[in-house]
Amino acid sequence: MIDRRVFADVLIEGLDDWVPIDQLIWAAREEMKGRSWKEFFAELLHFLLENNLIQIGELAAEGFSPWKGEAGEVVQLVLDDLERLSWKPELGSRAWIANTKAGNDVAQSLIDC
Repeated sequence: MIDRRVFADVLIEGLDDWVPIDQLIWAAREEMKGRSWKEFFAELLHFLLENNLIQIGELAAEGFSPWKGEAGEVVQLVLDDLERLSWKPELGSRAWIANTKAGNDVAQSLIDC
């Protein structure tokens, strides 16, 4: 189980808006302090998707468009996108994070603590 404090900021920010994938990368780097942070990022992303706390998708003219697929498939799409950008998502990652209702509930519980 991944400690909620690792992803708290991402979910809390997601209460107000879609969150760039950069934020989750930063959380993984901070938690691992340089050791295997990319593997931890994939594990963290899978955890959040599998527990229905977030969706991954793209921003389009009509708003957020979630990617389809099982958690593992979506994780692989994100990893492929980040590899394409040499893990520098500021260069134009397609992946954005949107909280689910469950994600909003967890975020609110983190604020209320």
